[in-house]
Amino acid sequence: MTKSDDSTTTDVVSSADGGNTETKATALLDPRALLADWANESDEWVRLLVAEVLASGRPAGDSTVETAYTLFRQEKALDERTLPVVSPLSVEARQDEAAPPLTLTRLSNVRGVNALVPDSAIEPHEGLTVLYGENGTGKTGYSRILKALANSRTADTILGNIDADAVEGQSASLDYMLGDQAQSFAWNGDRGVSPFTRMSIFDSPAVTTHVDEDLDYVYVPTALALFKHVTAAIQAVTSRVDAALSALGSENSGLLTRFQRGSELYPQIEALGASTDLASLKASAKSGKVVDAELESLTEGVAALRSNTIGAQVTALKSEQRVLTQASAIGNILLVFDATAYNEGIARRAQLGKDYETFRKELFAAADLPAEPEGTWSKFIEAGESYRQHLVEVGAHDEERCLYCRQPVLDSARELIARYSTYLEDKISADIGVTDASLSEFRHQIMDISNSDIVAFVEQYEDDDQRPAFYADVALVDETRNTVTAAVAAGEPVGLGDLDAVTVPKAAVDSALAAIRTKIEEFEAQQLNRTASLAEKQAELLELKEKVELGKSWTLIEARVKSAKEADRLRTLKRPLPGLVRAVTELSKTASNELINQSFDALFLEECEALRTPAMKLQFVGRDGRAHRRKVVTGKHKPSKVLSEGEQKVLALADFLAEARLAGISAPVIFDDPVSSLDHRRIDEVAERIVRLSEHNQVIVFTHDILFATTLLNLVEKSRRCAYFQITDENGKGRVTRGTAPRIDSLNAIKGRINNSIQAARAQDGEVRDALVRSTYNHIRSWCEVFTEEELLKGVTRRYQANVQMSTLSSIDLDKLGEIIPKVSEIFDIACRYIDGHSQALVTLSVSPTLTGLEAHWSQLEGLKRSHDAKR
Repeated sequence: MTKSDDSTTTDVVSSADGGNTETKATALLDPRALLADWANESDEWVRLLVAEVLASGRPAGDSTVETAYTLFRQEKALDERTLPVVSPLSVEARQDEAAPPLTLTRLSNVRGVNALVPDSAIEPHEGLTVLYGENGTGKTGYSRILKALANSRTADTILGNIDADAVEGQSASLDYMLGDQAQSFAWNGDRGVSPFTRMSIFDSPAVTTHVDEDLDYVYVPTALALFKHVTAAIQAVTSRVDAALSALGSENSGLLTRFQRGSELYPQIEALGASTDLASLKASAKSGKVVDAELESLTEGVAALRSNTIGAQVTALKSEQRVLTQASAIGNILLVFDATAYNEGIARRAQLGKDYETFRKELFAAADLPAEPEGTWSKFIEAGESYRQHLVEVGAHDEERCLYCRQPVLDSARELIARYSTYLEDKISADIGVTDASLSEFRHQIMDISNSDIVAFVEQYEDDDQRPAFYADVALVDETRNTVTAAVAAGEPVGLGDLDAVTVPKAAVDSALAAIRTKIEEFEAQQLNRTASLAEKQAELLELKEKVELGKSWTLIEARVKSAKEADRLRTLKRPLPGLVRAVTELSKTASNELINQSFDALFLEECEALRTPAMKLQFVGRDGRAHRRKVVTGKHKPSKVLSEGEQKVLALADFLAEARLAGISAPVIFDDPVSSLDHRRIDEVAERIVRLSEHNQVIVFTHDILFATTLLNLVEKSRRCAYFQITDENGKGRVTRGTAPRIDSLNAIKGRINNSIQAARAQDGEVRDALVRSTYNHIRSWCEVFTEEELLKGVTRRYQANVQMSTLSSIDLDKLGEIIPKVSEIFDIACRYIDGHSQALVTLSVSPTLTGLEAHWSQLEGLKRSHDAKR
């Protein structure tokens, strides 16, 4: 055995004479003393945890962990020391206590597991129990229950009957002995139930696990488990440190909400931590009656500045400014309005209208018009002229035809048309157009004046005694505007006196407007200065409030800084804790190598020798304070890459048996089809090893290999320390039947079937009798085979038996063989000709056996049996 920093390696060599192994042993260490020595060199809180684990042999309780954490804080000067000093540890070595042996006595009432029938029971023997069944008969369901209870490495999910309409809950009843106490357990699909977790189970999926994987040990000695308990206790204290750090970092006293963002103190409060200078910060705090008076004075000053009466005054002045601006604009329009020119235009338009009417009457006096020429008639004439011009443009006008009736134009009509032309081209019409255009410009000048602000102003103060000083002037301007607008809208002359009346109020309006503008400018300047003053006072008030709040919140601030310093200290103290866990891991490696690896090494060598495993190296690798083992072949090759399937299986069996024996087997060892892929020689070797194991332990074997089953039963034939159960799928999966061996036909059983068939044939006739006779010859043939195997040859060789039983060879009656064998062979040949299992020549197919012939042959065979028995 060689040691390195990472692993321990042992060479396993099988020799031609059955195996020869060598191991080097060293004096074993006491894990308790190892832990105590380490704890005495560590902090007191660690010593307290180790003392508790060593005293109880169990994981440290919550109260102990809490005390250790309290001691940790006091020892590191985080809290005041009140706990007593923990004295150095001194321990004496003691042996691990053995667990009481576990023996299964009955497994029954299985429900909801695969499709197993619920009314079967298995009653294992305290030695060897063989459960034989063909593939698919249901034996795997029983092994799955045991794997679940043991929490086997290869335990898989147990399904119910997938063909059933409803899902049935998983359950089973187990009776067992724990030492001298008979007990029972109601299983309901549980996994890993104590004490069944002590059972060792081997199956085909476990081969890869035991061959290639780095395995930790199912069994851990009590002394070695102490290291795990100490590690868990240190990690529990570390968790409390983490919880304290989390609590210190998540304290939410609402301190920051007491201060306003933007103040000078806010960033300092926001950054409170272990490095905060409390003395410097406290110097900024203010309190006392003087400070209260200053705070009250500043608050009142800010309130006054915030009232903003100037703003309201400016708003009102601007409203008046809009009214005066509109009144001034109206006054300007009225004063520049040329009333004289407008009135003259009105007079001229009236005269031109009269002249035009006289001209029209005289022009068409002799035209025999149906009515006096007026506006409607004028539109008619103008429409005709427009149509004539259109026809001229398109080249379709004919002066000789009427525009409307298209009749030839007479001389009298020509004269009337000439008058129409004269009417349309006269100068009076042109003067009327010019005058109307001029009057339209005067009308737009007046009608486009807007007075909405003035109207609202007048309505607001019309019935109010508290009118503005300029109300009368504005009202007069608006009244004049309304008078002039009404005259222009009606096409009437405008009074010159009305316009002259605007001069005085217009001047008053302009004066008032100038005064308001000056006031607005003054107020806006005052408003600007007021805003700056308000901002300055508000900032001063904020800082004073923050300093007062600093004094009020000082207790919380001190607590926050203290917590931050404590958290900083805890983070520093936490850094060495993972090193303590690593130190325990190293101690555990040393102890596990002494307590487990060396012991397993020797046991593994023994099993490899017994099972003729190939040569390989066994490596022991410590991880996380646990022992692991690894197997390699020729360097660093995994066994599965080099060995055959059969070699891998026996290697896995050797590893499994060595592990099971490591703690001293005190619970059932279960094998589920352990010999698949093995040749006959290895099957014998495995069977012999299992039988030797069953001499002092309960062993349960599930198998579908009938040769393996009979080999096991033959090996325990003398001791009778066994029970045999056959599992079939007759009338449901998993039907369990107690037996003595796998079913092999006996002469008595076949004799009964033959007699029953003959009796049935006698009661029938025709084709039915013929069929019964033929089927009876099948039984005759089987009787001949069993008679030869069991009686004539005395079981020297049997079906399903690998060996030749030389001990019975001398029992063969040689004198009778010459007489009996020819007769038995003759009837055997006849039976073969009548059974369906042998093809027949065409000429014999129509020859049917008879009941009389059958009875004769059977009588002859019974006579041969009696003759042979009489010789004995």
